[in-house]
Amino acid sequence: MLALDVQPSAYADAYLLRLRQFSNPSQQIPYLGSFVTSQPINLGERNNPSLESLTLLKPDLILGLNSQENQLFSSIAPTVLIDNEENWQDNIKIVAKALDSQKNIPSIITLQEQQLQKVRTQLAPLVNTHPRVLNITCSQSMNYIEVIYNGDTIKLLEKIGFKPVLLADVERKLGARPQINLETLSQLDADIVIISTWVDNWDGKSTYTVPFQELKQKWSKNPLLHNSRAWKEGRVYFVDYTLWGGVIGPPIGNSLILKQLPSLLLSHSLFN
Repeated sequence: MLALDVQPSAYADAYLLRLRQFSNPSQQIPYLGSFVTSQPINLGERNNPSLESLTLLKPDLILGLNSQENQLFSSIAPTVLIDNEENWQDNIKIVAKALDSQKNIPSIITLQEQQLQKVRTQLAPLVNTHPRVLNITCSQSMNYIEVIYNGDTIKLLEKIGFKPVLLADVERKLGARPQINLETLSQLDADIVIISTWVDNWDGKSTYTVPFQELKQKWSKNPLLHNSRAWKEGRVYFVDYTLWGGVIGPPIGNSLILKQLPSLLLSHSLFN
């Protein structure tokens, strides 16, 4: 919606915030909030939006994901659900048709391709020398670790030329996000490691800050994780799952990641 320059009347975020309304969206909605000029009603948590609030709102249209499917939505308003595992260029056409806002699609797709080409050129020397990227999700306690097999970030990295490091015995298919332990993680040698983590409890009132430092310290104190080329060369990077884990998604999410990638990967400090 935001990429198509359409503003929401209500919104359900990935974080469950105790707010009636996003009165200050740039502070209350991570990343996307800076593109929001309305003050949308808070529908609660994304996977379980408030049907009561939706009913009271009487929207003209409900937009969401297939994973949120609820037969009650269509009794409230016309409902369009997209599959975020599909190509975003196809999905935005579906949303644009529902919103009757199709004129901007060519420019949105073209601008993203131009941005991708620029980053591909910037990172080409690094791709030649350090092509293997391990992209994982890791909780602050390090007791929950997933290898990211698919999704928009992986697709971006592959389009740039990087090759994902995957588990040898796990099939790469849609939705595959195998959970591993530290011992298995230590055996995955990579040129670059990108670690997505998140804020466990955020109230929408304080400044949105991902606590990278604690996880970095735990990582640095675990000798099991120091064998890879990535660790030895200082190419282990910590990023926000909200942006890098597909919570936002393209095209805006892709654009923000592409802006970060060159400065992130062309640095050599372990604590990025």
